[in-house]
Amino acid sequence: MKLMVALLMTFSVVSAGLIPAQESKIEVNRFHLEVIDGAVARAAVSNDGPDGQPAVTAVVSKIGEEFWSVELRAPDVNFDPGKTYEVKFQAKVVPPQFIYVVPEKMDENQASAAEGTILQIPDQWTDCSVVFHTSDTANPGRLTLSSLSANPASYSFSNFRVSEK
Repeated sequence: MKLMVALLMTFSVVSAGLIPAQESKIEVNRFHLEVIDGAVARAAVSNDGPDGQPAVTAVVSKIGEEFWSVELRAPDVNFDPGKTYEVKFQAKVVPPQFIYVVPEKMDENQASAAEGTILQIPDQWTDCSVVFHTSDTANPGRLTLSSLSANPASYSFSNFRVSEK
């Protein structure tokens, strides 16, 4: 009987959200640089993140025709419809800029699986968090960091984690 009560209490605590959902790490070397429409950019992974952590840095030297002409994309990050996800990471941009973070499908139309979020990123490492409420399936999906072609800058990202809420 005590075991049954303990299991029931554990289930209640977990389902009530009192224990945070497990986070999955997205390694920065999974991000691929996408450059189109006349933009010029390069990306590299180094240990220049906060506390010597790995970071991916995209340096945009020439903007393209659209704000999405330069993007960093992490494939195989899947999203299910009707769920809420939180993505946490650290970022800095020199000089400070806005970025657009969005979960997308990896099929032919590359549609968004949820509304994206615009963040203003300073020129010092800062903690970032975005919450997505998915309306569509993205499996296979990806996490996209966009608006990197709005202005020439150096965009750095580290310590990505995603969890279902």
